[in-house]
Amino acid sequence: MNSESLRRWLRGGLYTLAALQTFVSLWQYFLPRSFYDNFPTVQLDPPYNEHLVTDVGGLGLALAATLWIAAWLIDTKVALAALTGYLIYAATHFAYHVTNFDNFSLGEALGVGTGLGIEVVLALLLLYTARLLYRAERVTV
Repeated sequence: MNSESLRRWLRGGLYTLAALQTFVSLWQYFLPRSFYDNFPTVQLDPPYNEHLVTDVGGLGLALAATLWIAAWLIDTKVALAALTGYLIYAATHFAYHVTNFDNFSLGEALGVGTGLGIEVVLALLLLYTARLLYRAERVTV
């Protein structure tokens, strides 16, 4: 795969992560009760706390903004920074949920674990792609 193909793949992946993060974060921030009541499996967690949900939504929006900027600029250093931050968030979120399935049915546990696992894998693949591009740019300079 050449550098231009990698760059297109990276940009598409960054836009995908940014869109998903934006959707969930806007919902969390502006409609926290709706998010708590309607997002699958959230109601299985400890009691509702509006402050916590809106804070998480605000942080998610900040993370989404870095992903949007990385996709728009397609600068490998910015992409590496945005994806590193996203991977830390996604991996810790995944780790929490896969160790806290006490009230979940098997289907709910599989759904949450799979969905969050896909985010981690996609972030790792994009981070790898950004690293390949970064190395290629350094060689051609």
